[in-house]
Amino acid sequence: MTSRDPDIYRTLLENLSDGVVVIDFDGSVRIANAAFCRMFGFDPDEAIGSSFGELFIAFEGFDGFTQIVIDAVAERGDIARRVTRVRVGEERRSLSVATSCLLAGEERVAVIVVVSDITEIRELRETELRQAAVIETQLGELQGAYRDLEARNEALSALTKRVRAARGAAMLFVMVLFLAIGAWYVRPLDLFSATAARDTGPAVEAGAPGALPTVTVQPRDFRSTIALGGNLAPGRLAEIVSPIESHVSAAHVAPGDRVAVGDPLVDLDTGQLAADYRRAQVDHIKARDRLVEIEDWENSTDMARARRAWRRAKIALDDAERHLGRTAFLLEQGLVPASQHEDAQRQRQNRTLDVEEARRELEAVKARGDDEAKRVVQLEARTAEERLRAQGRKLELARVRAPIAGVVMAAEGPGARPLTKGRRVGQGELMLSIADLERLSVVTRVDEVDVRKVEAGQRAWITGPGFPGLRVEGAVTRVSSQAGRRARRRGAPQFEVVVTLDRLEASAFDRLRVGMSAYVTIVVHHRPAALLVPIDAVEQGDGKAWVQVLAGTAAERRAVELGLTTLDSVEVVKGLSPGDRVVLVR
Repeated sequence: MTSRDPDIYRTLLENLSDGVVVIDFDGSVRIANAAFCRMFGFDPDEAIGSSFGELFIAFEGFDGFTQIVIDAVAERGDIARRVTRVRVGEERRSLSVATSCLLAGEERVAVIVVVSDITEIRELRETELRQAAVIETQLGELQGAYRDLEARNEALSALTKRVRAARGAAMLFVMVLFLAIGAWYVRPLDLFSATAARDTGPAVEAGAPGALPTVTVQPRDFRSTIALGGNLAPGRLAEIVSPIESHVSAAHVAPGDRVAVGDPLVDLDTGQLAADYRRAQVDHIKARDRLVEIEDWENSTDMARARRAWRRAKIALDDAERHLGRTAFLLEQGLVPASQHEDAQRQRQNRTLDVEEARRELEAVKARGDDEAKRVVQLEARTAEERLRAQGRKLELARVRAPIAGVVMAAEGPGARPLTKGRRVGQGELMLSIADLERLSVVTRVDEVDVRKVEAGQRAWITGPGFPGLRVEGAVTRVSSQAGRRARRRGAPQFEVVVTLDRLEASAFDRLRVGMSAYVTIVVHHRPAALLVPIDAVEQGDGKAWVQVLAGTAAERRAVELGLTTLDSVEVVKGLSPGDRVVLVR
């Protein structure tokens, strides 16, 4: 019965429904039952005795199973049962894999892998989950339709209120317009002249026939603005580029979706990366073993082999010398011929050469473990470890996440393409952008004449046809120092200006959309207490300016320094004081 035990075990192994494979730590497949070969589509005669790398690592469909076996070999210990998927031809199978080590005494000599096919169980579970998801989706659609109906009713009610308010505002505007027109004809309204009361001063002592018209200069708030047109843009735009060269395996977002920090955006294919990572693991294991060997080089296999060869050569030399001594003695006694003595001499010479060669070989092997060789192996091990870490980081980068919160925007440009599954992306290629809409801005352009007036920090406000009745404050945050290329081709240099809006209330924020047109008004000059005089009160010549100031009953000519000019007034920055009465020159 004992002689049949191996046959019984072999029969039991072949009749198992689970696949069993035994792999030596040198990578050779020692045992593979029929169930295992059927699962992976191997010929049993070809599988047994082949290299594990030849059977599995070269094929991408076995990535998960290969990784489990490599982990077991690297750890040299048992690994809990894990589930993976393999692709055999056009068929995908779900496998449950458990590994353990085969012992020879106290030494681990091989890895035993037990594989169970759970494809049907997993497919049933996935079908159940899909049906549950469909039911949940339909329920969500019903709830969403109900919420949309409620929202439309509320929007209709709000629209009715706004229409009524707009009608009332229009009637009020018409009434104010008629009043303003009537006031204009009764007394012209001058918004740009100095805030001053015109009066008739006393007669001038120069013998003027009558009193001169004057204006009293009083401080007033004076602003100079530039009106531009632009478009609403996000306050901050994060461009998402591909960290590696790969293919898109899944796109989790679409343009217009809102995302939070850390949300998944795109998954990149990791098939080639996983194969590179496994090769890096193999190289790292080899380099680590080589480092352990060279750090104890005196006790290494190569040193032991070289020492044995040197000792054998010395023993052979000693035997040759003893044989030469015996033949010399026998030759003196006339018991052996001289040729036998000559053969013994040649044998001793050959053994001497063998000893010298073995000694040089021992020194050469010993030199392979010197400090310089150790440094080389240490560098190789460090390089292998860094390469393994780099490949691991690449695998981690395969899932691209959102760096900021905002709204997803499609990539723009001549070569922009939709981000679809299977699309190839190069390293550094722009895939999409995320717009931070917490702070909006307006991008506009100013010509070369007015660009010198605009500076960062100047206050501004915007209005627009898409958000009537709303005025939003902001400030200039950027003035380009280079004209745009498109504007140059049209022959009119234009410089980009960015106005960042102040933080908005929720009601105002909901009315604004990226891309809307906007009218931008920038305050390029503001003096709260400016002195303005009518243009016809100023005399100019030779680059200088004068005004006639009434002093008592006489008018004196006073030099002044001018600032900005409005339609009918000019700013005096030096030479006048509040309360001065300026004569209007006829």
